Amino acid sequence: MTTAGVGLHREQFATADLTQAREFLARAYGTRLWTARPPEDRPVLAVTRMDAGSFTVSDMSLSADLIFAVDASDQVTISTVVEGTLRADRAQRTDRYQAGDVHIGATPQAGYTGRTRGLRDCTVTLPVSLLYAVAGQEPASSAPLRFLSPHPAGPAARAQWTTAARYVTELLANPDAAIGPLVITGVARLLAATALSVFPNTAQTSPAPRDRRDASAVTMRRATAFIDEHAGQDITMADIAAAACVTVRAVQIAFRRELDITPIAYLRTVRLARAHRELLEADPGQETVTAVAYRWGFASPGRFAAYYRQAYGVPPRQTLEHD
Repeated sequence: MTTAGVGLHREQFATADLTQAREFLARAYGTRLWTARPPEDRPVLAVTRMDAGSFTVSDMSLSADLIFAVDASDQVTISTVVEGTLRADRAQRTDRYQAGDVHIGATPQAGYTGRTRGLRDCTVTLPVSLLYAVAGQEPASSAPLRFLSPHPAGPAARAQWTTAARYVTELLANPDAAIGPLVITGVARLLAATALSVFPNTAQTSPAPRDRRDASAVTMRRATAFIDEHAGQDITMADIAAAACVTVRAVQIAFRRELDITPIAYLRTVRLARAHRELLEADPGQETVTAVAYRWGFASPGRFAAYYRQAYGVPPRQTLEHD
C-alpha cells in the first residue's frame, strides 16, 4: 500500500513470499538476498518506508534469518537495531549488533555482507550529494568524503543520532509536515549534519589558513545579504558560501567572529522575523500558527513557539490573534 503527499511518499509492504521479499529488498535497498529460513506463521518481510525525496526513513522487520549482500552505492545507510541481531562482514572486520546499536551500512566506498536473526531496524538513507553539500565539500574533490568507522564516536554520539532519527520519524508520521518544502529540506540537512557529527569522517578537520583569512567582515556582509534576500527559498551552506565567494568553513568562522552565532542560526532568525510579519498581517480565521511555522521551515511547532517567545516575548498565537 502506498500513499503520497506533497514532497513525501509513504509505502507499506508485507509479504510471506520469499521471492516477493527478494524483489522488494533489491528494488528499495539494493540488497542481494542469498539465503533465508522463513518462518511458517509470519511474514518474511514487513516494512514501512517514507521517501522524502532527499532522504528515506524505513522501519523494517525481517522475521526470516537472512544472509544478504549490499554493494557500495551513492547513498549512505544508517541503521538502529530495535530487535534481534545483525552480523556485518566488511572486508577485514566483522561487527555484531543488537538492540540499541547504531551503525553505518553501505557507503560509496564499501558494501557489506549481513546475517540477520529476528531483526527489526530503523534505517535512514542519505544521498552522498547531501552529505557533501552539508559538509561544504565538492564531490569531485581530490579528497573525497569518507566515513572512517561504521560506529558512532561514543555513547553520547549514538544517543545524538537516535534522538535525531526518532524526531524525524515522528515528524514524517504527521502528513501535515509535508506541506512546507522548507521543512523537508531542513530535516534532511539535520540528518546529514548529525551523521557528519556522530560518525568519524574526513570532513572533521581543522580550518585551513585560507579559511581563517577569508573569514572577514566583507564575507559576513555578503553572506547576510544573501540570506536576507533568499530566506524564503531552499538555501544551503554551500549556496551561502558561493554567494560570499569563500568556503563553507570561512563563512562559519566569520559568523562566529562577527555575530557569535552560526549561519544557520542567523537564517533561523531571519525566517522567524518573516513568520512574525505574516502572523501580524494574517486573518486569524484563515491562518494557523502551525501553517506559518511549516511555511518558514520550522518542522516543530513547539520549537517554533519557543523561539518566537524568546524573540518577541509573547506566544505566536497571541500575535496571530492580535491581542
